[in-house]
Amino acid sequence: MHNRPGAIPYQTMRDMIRAGYVEGASEDHVQPSSLDLTLTDEVYRMRGSYLPRPGEPIRDIIRRGSLYRASLEYPLECGGMYLIKLRESLALPRTIHASVSNKSSSGRIDLRTRTIGDGLARFDSIPAGYTGTIWIEVTPKSFPVKIYAGDRVNQMRFFHGDARLNTLEHQFAYDQHHFLRDRAGMPVPAVNDITTNGVLMTIDLMGEAAGADGAIIGWRSHPGSRNVLDTRRFDHDPYDFFEPIRKPAKDELTLTPGSFYILNTKENIVVPPEFAAEMANYDPTMGEFRSHFAGFFDPGFGWHEDETLRGAAAVLEVEAFGHESVLRDGQPICLMTYERMLSVPEKIYGADVKSNYTAQIGPRLAKWFRQPDATTRHPGDISAPSKPKPHVVTMSEPALPEIEPTLQPWDDIERIDLG
Repeated sequence: MHNRPGAIPYQTMRDMIRAGYVEGASEDHVQPSSLDLTLTDEVYRMRGSYLPRPGEPIRDIIRRGSLYRASLEYPLECGGMYLIKLRESLALPRTIHASVSNKSSSGRIDLRTRTIGDGLARFDSIPAGYTGTIWIEVTPKSFPVKIYAGDRVNQMRFFHGDARLNTLEHQFAYDQHHFLRDRAGMPVPAVNDITTNGVLMTIDLMGEAAGADGAIIGWRSHPGSRNVLDTRRFDHDPYDFFEPIRKPAKDELTLTPGSFYILNTKENIVVPPEFAAEMANYDPTMGEFRSHFAGFFDPGFGWHEDETLRGAAAVLEVEAFGHESVLRDGQPICLMTYERMLSVPEKIYGADVKSNYTAQIGPRLAKWFRQPDATTRHPGDISAPSKPKPHVVTMSEPALPEIEPTLQPWDDIERIDLG
């Protein structure tokens, strides 16, 4: 193990599995800078979200807070809280810790997940030296989801020390690699983009990624549960689950609390092979909304040997809190924190590891949806002009007779003024 800090790369994670630090894991599930975690069929419907007290086993929480033992033969109900055992367990050395995030596909269907372990009083954070089982809280927020044992909906990234770049290191790396690019692939000058924690990105509400008037610039989940998403089907009609958002007339979009949005950044991002990146968690200084539920970006995202071809838009999973929030085109929307890799992974995103989102353009939906026809307008389109209803006059219909109102028995009851 190197003495300098860094995120654990592909080849070292495979060594960790072989050394018994991660039990129950498949080497086929190793990504350039993370490990996909696997669902089992042990599922409990919970009364609510539980965070273990220090030293408290998850089994004690199940005895206290489960409503019943659930079955994956049935879809997870929208809004239901489920606790599912993961196939993997950990026996980490004292020099390695981990963090966990949704996979991109599960984040894009508003399937919220958080990982907990025996006696761990924080979500999605595994301390160095942890030994024990790991579990996942799963809640479909926009529509019911049919999942299966063996599905992978979240991922774990391992670290040796603090791998995050500081402000000066972010500045040096930005100037060297030009992390942000415009749609033409040209570097975006680092004027106000570098902060104390990472690189700022802004929202695209003008359809610059799609490059056409009337283009779909985002998606909003349908209010209420209309259909069940099945993770073994890859041909769902997106209009059964989402409403397309067209380019707004005033370059702004109002986020409604309780709705879930798929949007994308104005800038393209580059993650060179010697780095990983993570989209920072909810920051109230940017507004009362959360801009993502799947935060990991692997080494090689948006990378190409030809510098003119580098860069890919970051897709955002957005939810407003408390009250309506108005997003304006070009407004800061997320913060990307870069992390140094312990060494360059033997396999990088897109080039060596298959991905569903390597060449994504615009607000790409999850892999379970067929590609929508962006030119066809639907009645539920947001910002689409509504068609006037035809006015039909039928001359042959007789006028309806006037009907005298009938006095109901309760109408003559004496009213009492309660002042």
